[in-house]
Amino acid sequence: MSNSHAAERCTPDVSVVIPTLGGESIRETIHEINNGTVIPAEILVCIPADEAHRVEGLSAPNVRILRTDCRGQVAQRARGFRAARSPLVLQLDDDILLERHCLERLVEFILAAPGTAVAPALYDRTSGEYRSYLVPNGKLTLFDRLFYWVANGRAGFQPGNIGLAGANMGVPQSGDWRDLAWLPGGCVLHERARLVLSDFYTFGGKAFAEDLFHSTLLTGSGVALARCGAATCRVDFASSLSPDMIRYAREYVEYWKRMKVFVRQIGGSTIRLDLFLVLNVIRLVARKVR
Repeated sequence: MSNSHAAERCTPDVSVVIPTLGGESIRETIHEINNGTVIPAEILVCIPADEAHRVEGLSAPNVRILRTDCRGQVAQRARGFRAARSPLVLQLDDDILLERHCLERLVEFILAAPGTAVAPALYDRTSGEYRSYLVPNGKLTLFDRLFYWVANGRAGFQPGNIGLAGANMGVPQSGDWRDLAWLPGGCVLHERARLVLSDFYTFGGKAFAEDLFHSTLLTGSGVALARCGAATCRVDFASSLSPDMIRYAREYVEYWKRMKVFVRQIGGSTIRLDLFLVLNVIRLVARKVR
């Protein structure tokens, strides 16, 4: 698929599933999808029925509005997965912007590696910087060594792994990465036959750590996880950070609760998790005051 004819042949092979509550960002997200070198056969906008009026203005010919009887990112996405018609299905958050060749390169990757779910490299929309969770930045300080030891024992940082504390470690910027333990859930291309179709996320409210629960279901069913370095997209990371410290603290506690469940599920250490999350707060505060 190195030329435009190859890209055209892939057009009917991809469905895009976007769970949303109808925020303004979805319009730009869909515009960027349809500005790519591979145009999907369908874009399923999965939205609760009582919010559907918010996306009535979406007019691209490949957009289908799927009104759901449920509310929640995972539940809405599962409805979209079940309705998808194409053999390849891209799960996508409603605020992620695909670069022009992103979908083409993800399709190339998955066709060359059947049985794989593959994600792109994520870059900050504002700064242009590569972002991947917990990847060390330069030489490790004494605090960093303690931080990674709490996260994963003597093994420390292991790219793409899930540590003893349940800490999901990202991968460096360059190259492809295969046989990963987890993928960030914002943008992942799947084979339809290997999708997780159930509403596996039993918690209410914001879907903290759902990508970890989802990833373990995928790997448990024999799906390999990979990151394609040549496929890139832009994410507004700043929008997920609440300026309200009280709200941030409440959300952090909720995240902590979900992670407790996840760590028990994978046989990790809840004591390490507790220490890791305390150290992570210290690490984040230190970065803010520098």
